[in-house]
Amino acid sequence: MAEELITLDVWDKLLILAGVALLMVLVIITLMCVLSPYCCLFQYCPFRDKTPQDGKPLMTYGSTDIMLEPRHSGRSRLGSLKEEESSEWSDASAKSSRDPRRALSPNNMANGSIGSKTSGSPLQDGTLHFSLKYDKFDSNLLIKVIEIADLKVDDSTTIISPYVRIRLYKSQRQMFYGAVENFESEFKTRIQKFKDVLMFNETFRTAIAPTSIKHFSVKLQLCDLDKYSRKVVLGECVVKIKRLHLEDFEEKVLQEKLRVPIEEEAGEVTIGLNYLPTAEKLYINVVKMKIYKTQNRIQNVLDTHIKVVLMHDGKPLKKTKTGTKSEDANPEFDETFAFDVPQPELENVYIAISAICSSSEDSDHKLLGRLYIGLPFGGQAQEHWREMIHSPRNQVLQIHKLTEQ
Repeated sequence: MAEELITLDVWDKLLILAGVALLMVLVIITLMCVLSPYCCLFQYCPFRDKTPQDGKPLMTYGSTDIMLEPRHSGRSRLGSLKEEESSEWSDASAKSSRDPRRALSPNNMANGSIGSKTSGSPLQDGTLHFSLKYDKFDSNLLIKVIEIADLKVDDSTTIISPYVRIRLYKSQRQMFYGAVENFESEFKTRIQKFKDVLMFNETFRTAIAPTSIKHFSVKLQLCDLDKYSRKVVLGECVVKIKRLHLEDFEEKVLQEKLRVPIEEEAGEVTIGLNYLPTAEKLYINVVKMKIYKTQNRIQNVLDTHIKVVLMHDGKPLKKTKTGTKSEDANPEFDETFAFDVPQPELENVYIAISAICSSSEDSDHKLLGRLYIGLPFGGQAQEHWREMIHSPRNQVLQIHKLTEQ
């Protein structure tokens, strides 16, 4: 029996080549989504839950599965439990030592956030005088904060501890993300007494390679501390170094108007609160976190953990933290911490939640964002705490926004 030969015309050959090319594209996209936690399809990858986690839990007294409903609030059982008792209530139960001049009340700040446009910055006017110089021989960028002149605020008695914070960002282009501003380093001046002209004359030095200097931008912020020891950003200015054309040993003296700060959301954290009146136990369940902006998109390596601090009148009473989750932009912790809190003190204490990240190659931990929950704060932060008090022995879940501070 003679073999029948199949003859392919030009269009058949093109169709086969197109099919092979499409298959290769699908394979490449699948590999990228499996390897990169920042891909939009990564959450649907069946292998993401098999990624090994380096973090080890601390003291564990038991764990139960937690079922989350797709909403911003709700009730659930507790995850892995860690006891964090504190009996240091001799100072905490005393009358508050809050300074009445601190008019930057957090009651006007939604979710206990800081420096938002909606919080109403008291800054009316101000000009920041500073200079930038790049030394090519030593590969160092020198930033000198000279002064803040013509400083005007709504009420000068509200500003007690002003200082300047300097933040360096490096811009890099990436596939699927475009230009990404990666936080690199931070410096702070000494605290000054408030007056119309704040004199600093402080110089900071940081090493930057000559090939990278044009990709950096400098953000300078006028900050203060409120009565809860939280950083409040009053005004800021941003300078892109590539626009200055810095030459070797040439110092550029700049004068920039301080503008109202724009609050940038770094991510969100799902927090569960539960209080047992009889045992006088406060349970804080850190369920999961979603990161909007990361510190290490370039390396695709991100180690994160959550720090939980029980606070009273700006003073930390007890600190604890979750285990570390690696290579995950949406880490799930499901860890519960128990604090010994007398029922009358529920109106005076609050919690500070901080998201900390670092790369596996860099031991330097960086603050990704922070939030506060408690009665002293406004908006969702206060609402969540009140719901916990009014629903004893039931865990109340809510999603809170992390803000860069």
